[in-house]
Amino acid sequence: MNLSTSASVERPTTGYRRVIAPIDPDHAEHRALTTAVDFARRAHVPLTIIAVGERHRDAKQQLAETITPINDLDVEIEVLPRGAGTADTLCDHVDSQPDSLVCMPTHATGGLREALFHPTSSEVLARIRRPVVLVGPHCRATPGWNEIAVFVDGSRASEPETRFATTLARSLELPLTFLRALQPSYTAGNTDITEDADLRRCAATAIRSGHHVTWDTLHHRSPAHGILDWLSHRSSILTVLGAHSHPGVSHLRSPSVTAHIAHRAVGPVLVVPADTTIIDGDQ
Repeated sequence: MNLSTSASVERPTTGYRRVIAPIDPDHAEHRALTTAVDFARRAHVPLTIIAVGERHRDAKQQLAETITPINDLDVEIEVLPRGAGTADTLCDHVDSQPDSLVCMPTHATGGLREALFHPTSSEVLARIRRPVVLVGPHCRATPGWNEIAVFVDGSRASEPETRFATTLARSLELPLTFLRALQPSYTAGNTDITEDADLRRCAATAIRSGHHVTWDTLHHRSPAHGILDWLSHRSSILTVLGAHSHPGVSHLRSPSVTAHIAHRAVGPVLVVPADTTIIDGDQ
């Protein structure tokens, strides 16, 4: 489904006012840093790089040398002491930065992995109340996404990612697609009507503002694999997913499944926690 109307509206904010990028100094050229810089440049906001201190190295100096070519952004470097409470310190730091966006790899490396995130990013998704951009090992290094696709489940739980994706798409003037991944239905009747109505409801704000919006339903025995199949040849798309750590919410929205999708996607994946604090722009 495709809908676009004409309207004269003021350009809203992007929904974030700072990008925070936890990285390892030994892997500072990781594509996650490139992606973080890209998000900061698009929104014209400051970038904070966070690292974990190493025993025999000057982490801050290493990072300072790495960011030398980045002369068009306000860049701040924070080095956290290495210890058992490093993860808590990071989460506290992120929570202290209103309207911040976190950008990190799906699997941390080196000292960052040992001191902070352990093997995967699902734990971080369950703890941080901020939107998180996850950059997997298959993500193309060169930024170039020119469309936003947000996956919803038709419930009120999808409202945070719907609102954030709509604000971001309108601000950056990018096309916006709403998608719902479902298992094939074998029940009688035309379920397409209900599915279409649910997606149109999610897209309502963008439609009213005159933004270019499309929507569709993906049918796959495994919704998570259906999403990955759809994304497999679409590296120029920014994917937006929701995450919820509470039981009783759809399996697709669990942090572990969300991290699994992000780790295998060919483009960046923006995850919006259900309890995030976000900016609604002029919605």
